[in-house]
Amino acid sequence: MYQSYLGLAGNPVEWTDRYFISGPQRSREVRKEAGEELDFVRYMDRIADTNPRGVALAPGQHPFPAERVSKTVSLTFNVASYSRQLVNDFLIEGGTIERREFRTPGELASLPEKTIVNATGYGARSLFGDESLVPVRGQITWLIPQPEINYGVIYKGVLMLGRRDGIVVQSIGSGEMEGYNDPSETPDRAEAESAVKTVAELF
Repeated sequence: MYQSYLGLAGNPVEWTDRYFISGPQRSREVRKEAGEELDFVRYMDRIADTNPRGVALAPGQHPFPAERVSKTVSLTFNVASYSRQLVNDFLIEGGTIERREFRTPGELASLPEKTIVNATGYGARSLFGDESLVPVRGQITWLIPQPEINYGVIYKGVLMLGRRDGIVVQSIGSGEMEGYNDPSETPDRAEAESAVKTVAELF
């Protein structure tokens, strides 16, 4: 499905390399309630045959100052051009976009459509009073785009991914529990600088 977007103007989707660089992982505080452990669902074993297999690289086959490096290929979504493509496809098919604000579920009855798809995300917690929804805070740092940085690396708990609209640097620290139950939307400059400095070690 996504490969149908390959080669389109703006490169909404493209294949790029990923490098996994082994090394000591940074120790970071896990934002979670005391004693809480969650078992996240995993589907990778079910879709393993749809993804390129990773390969181990020997010293000299990569430019990184590390002994153990593996490489794979993955789809990169250039979100700005990808979302623009989706909106354009929607409008071409006769769709329309209207901005509305709903404060209670009852207000949805004013819509003329018979079918409503609820894609309000975390906003559904307030709109529908769904307290089962838990916020998971994430922060990405953006660097100026560089055309030659068209790959991604994971190193010491930090992800760096070169995209068309900028270089993403994100701390993924302690894994899936990172940012769990943290509703803060305030940027953390110290976290951003730490992540950038960690990736800088490779270059």
